[in-house]
This record gives sequence, structure tokens and C-alpha cells, in this order.
Amino acid sequence: MSDTKLSASERMIETAGPLFADRPFDAVSTREIAKAAGVNLSAISYHFESKEGLYRAIFEKIIDDLKPIRVHFGMLLQTQMQAAGNDRTALAKIVVLFVSYLIDSVMSPDYPRWRMRLMIREIQAPTDCFDIAMTGHINVMHDLIGILVAKSLVEPENSENVRLVTHSILIMSLQYALNEALVKARLGWDQIGPDEIDKIKKALTIMILRILDLDAHRDAVLEG
Repeated sequence: MSDTKLSASERMIETAGPLFADRPFDAVSTREIAKAAGVNLSAISYHFESKEGLYRAIFEKIIDDLKPIRVHFGMLLQTQMQAAGNDRTALAKIVVLFVSYLIDSVMSPDYPRWRMRLMIREIQAPTDCFDIAMTGHINVMHDLIGILVAKSLVEPENSENVRLVTHSILIMSLQYALNEALVKARLGWDQIGPDEIDKIKKALTIMILRILDLDAHRDAVLEG
């Protein structure tokens, strides 16, 4: 059922997004989108020129909605890194903050899972929107996390190893939101609520501290 409080263009974006996330682009028809959004078929061409235009608008909306995450994390990292200096216990504490913030962001019920699925689909089968996702969000988050990785590993930020480690950390973190059903099945959880999220954060933090050669400071930053 479409949300009548949204404009026609907003309804089309919110309706088409989940369809594109779960099926290939060519498998989603404009007629299906228009019917589900409760608009005339001509509305797609009127607002977006084409189905491709609508697809692009979806990505632009996702990137715009993710801006608070990029800004907040960038500010958090800047202030914490300046304060930490070369103190490795302080760097380990930043890992705790990073993991907590990222998991809370991706597991939040306010962030629709279809957006993550659509981003992954675009990465796996790139279209013209691949560059929108890369320049608008992925590169920014990679570069920000790369600062912490480089500082922890004492390597240049632009080194291949730093970028590979950064990629591994991000993928490892995001998979909990992308594979909730699998996580619940393997852990025997009925839900992923606050208690389960705390367990995920702790396990993920321990793994990342080990990857970043900060494991010696684990007890100091995970007390309590």
C-alpha cells in the first residue's frame, strides 16, 4: 500500500527501490512500479524521464539519506584521532566507538534493509549508478575508516594493504545487517534486539582489534 503522505515522485522511489533490490533491473517493469506506487504509468516519464532516471533518483536519495552517517562518523573520527595521537589504547577505544556506531546505524529499524541490498546488487552488477554509490558514500566511508586502519597498522593511508583491510572490516560489519536470518539461525536467536546487538558489537570489536594489531588493549577498552 502506498503512503499518500508522500509526493508521487517519493512514492515511486520508495516503491521501486525494494523491487530493484530484489530483482534485476530488466525484471522490474514500469507498469508494475506505477501500479504499486498508485500513480499513472506516465508519471515515471514525467518525473524521471525514464525507468533509468528513476533508478538513478533512487541512488541519489539513498546517498543523500546516508549523509548524516558520513558527517557524524567523520566528525567523530576527526576529534577522537586528534585526541588519541599515538596512544594505542586510545586507538582501541576508537575501534569500540566505530563498531558501536556502525552497527547501530546498519541495524537500525529506521534504515530499510532494501537499500543495502540494492547497493550490493549495484556493486555486483554495476550500472551507471555504480559511480554514484562509490563517490557519494562508499569511497567516503572507506577513506574515513582507512585513517584509523593506517594509524593502527602504521602504514600509509593509500597503501593496498590498508585499503584491503578497510574493505574487509566494512564487509565483516555490514554482513550482520545483510544476513540477519542467517545470523539468527546460526545463533538460535528469535530476534536481534539490544542484547543480541551488544553481543555482535563485542565479537566484532574483538575481531577488528586483532586485525589492527590492537588486541593487547582489548581488556582495557572492553571492561564492563
